[in-house]
Amino acid sequence: MANTFHKEERLSGIKSFEDLMASGSSFFVHPFRIIWMPVQQEQAYPARVAFAVSKRNFKSAVKRNRIKRILRESYRLHKHELYSALELKSVKIALLYVYTQKELPLRAEVEGKIILSLQRLKKAVDAASKSD
Repeated sequence: MANTFHKEERLSGIKSFEDLMASGSSFFVHPFRIIWMPVQQEQAYPARVAFAVSKRNFKSAVKRNRIKRILRESYRLHKHELYSALELKSVKIALLYVYTQKELPLRAEVEGKIILSLQRLKKAVDAASKSD
């Protein structure tokens, strides 16, 4: 699998975000709050993801965009682990990463936490699919 991040992999649309915030499950891996939910709609990729950084914590759009760029890059490099687990279960999910820390992150720190969050997400999806 190529390490790409196509437009179709990005979560977009007000309805998608409203559904995710209203009925999604969440967990916390410092410095991220991860909100996810299984989706029934047909999509080309097993997961659609979005990244959010609070305007309250980072007034400068340049800093918010830099953080989101670091998050997207780390996710892009390690998403294959999640994709393989989701394809085995034939599950499709919507996913939102919310950055909660008030300082600019280090790339290596973010990468480690993304890996940890993807592993935890795989366990959560396994548990949810077994309960269905």
